[in-house]
Amino acid sequence: MSKWIYYNHALKPDLAPSETVDEADINKAGFWKMRGGGISLFASWVTDFDSDRETAWWYCIKDTPYDISALKAKRRYEINKGLKNFTVEIINPTKYKRELFAINVEAYKSYPPQYRPKINEDIFYEGIKHWEFDVFGAFEKNTGELRGYALLKKHKVNIDFGTLRVMPEYEKQGINAALVASVCEYYNDDIKNGMYLNDGSRPIIHETNFQEYLEKYFGFRKAYCKLHVCYRFPVGLAVRILYPVRNIIHTKNPTLNRMKSLLKMEEYKRKSCK
Repeated sequence: MSKWIYYNHALKPDLAPSETVDEADINKAGFWKMRGGGISLFASWVTDFDSDRETAWWYCIKDTPYDISALKAKRRYEINKGLKNFTVEIINPTKYKRELFAINVEAYKSYPPQYRPKINEDIFYEGIKHWEFDVFGAFEKNTGELRGYALLKKHKVNIDFGTLRVMPEYEKQGINAALVASVCEYYNDDIKNGMYLNDGSRPIIHETNFQEYLEKYFGFRKAYCKLHVCYRFPVGLAVRILYPVRNIIHTKNPTLNRMKSLLKMEEYKRKSCK
């Protein structure tokens, strides 16, 4: 059986989206047992990665080298402004654990209330010890203080752009641009050798314009594919019953919000596989 990993009540193959999944795993005994500390409600995977046909599901990727000189003048200006205000370097996260926690607290304040995570400081500090990422820290040049960070993880064929969080008050100074530009520059040789940066799939509920920003400023693009979802019983039954009324479900209840996310995913699945 291929390795599947648990994340937020879901099972996902421990593969890049461009790699082939053994779909026979779903029918093997023990597939739905707890993996990673939670109950899995569904499994999802993709096929036909980077299809020539535009579908309802995609990954936001960068598979061409970063070249700031090829960008429009306005975009070069925004990136250079960020690099003028911030120094970006690889850091040891345990050395900056308090600063990283503070950045998360401030970043989450800008989230819609229903999607705002609650983080425990002690648990956060313990988790940092087990991070297996390249951690990019953005330091304000005037003060030397850490104001934002990005987490990247290199795999066999791709590099996952896992997280980018900054203190919102520094966004107008170009901190996001400084971080992304530094990440692209750092992995340029890997991209030239056939790897790609992966910012993840299409958002389900909490829509942001970050992928649009990556496409517009840094040459990321949509790699279209087909989304597949298999539900654990009786979740699939609930999805079939509620799917016809999915657009009139409005709630702040966390459990029902999770079901709303499943219904939206089901919609994208059906559209992408037409």
